[in-house]
Parts: sequence; structure tokens; C-alpha cells
Amino acid sequence: MNKVDILQRCLHMLTDDSNVIGSAVSSKNGLVMATDLPEGMDRNSFCAMAGSLFDGIQTAASAIDKHGVRHAVMNIGNELFIAHLCGNSAILLVNTQSGIELEPFMREITSTANTIGTVVG
Repeated sequence: MNKVDILQRCLHMLTDDSNVIGSAVSSKNGLVMATDLPEGMDRNSFCAMAGSLFDGIQTAASAIDKHGVRHAVMNIGNELFIAHLCGNSAILLVNTQSGIELEPFMREITSTANTIGTVVG
């Protein structure tokens, strides 16, 4: 099984949660590595959002002398966008319903992000 297949499997496992709308792995600058998105959702725009969201959070954190940000959560309407750093070179972005119980879901995202970080190096 190649790296892309492993990434796709990780994303599919997340998307099996009924609250998850879609997920993707991108490079830190937002280039698509793998996606599991519903039809009609633009994978390039979704991954670009991952890069922008994470970059913005890291910039804001460094402005207040905080470093080592690993994840960010953004609420838009009835949806959450969760960006999680995977190793040093990739970002996992998950779009989910805002009613989800966040703490256990974040544990699942962190575990998935760690697996992805191992795969992408």
C-alpha cells in the first residue's frame, strides 16, 4: 500500500463518523495530498483553507509569544473546521457539524494526525 492509499484510508475512517462532512490532508502551504470530501466541495479551496487557517493561528500565537501550536478550531455557522499539524510538513483539516462532542473527537483527530505525520515524514 502506498502513502496516498494510507492517507485516504485515514481520512475515510474519520469521515465514517456521521458528524464529519469532509476531511483532507494538505502540505503546510495548502497543496492537496489526499481528500475525502463530498461531491461539489472544491478540494483545492478546502486545502488552501487548511494552510491559511493554520498559518493565521501560528502568526497570532507568535505575536503573543506562544509557540508550538498543533491544532486550531474555527466555527463557521453550524460547522467546525479543525486543522491539526501532522508531523512538520502536513495539515489535517476536518469539517464537521458544530454539535459534535469536541474532546473525544479531538483525541481521534490527534491520533489520526500522528499516523499521518508518520506516513508523510
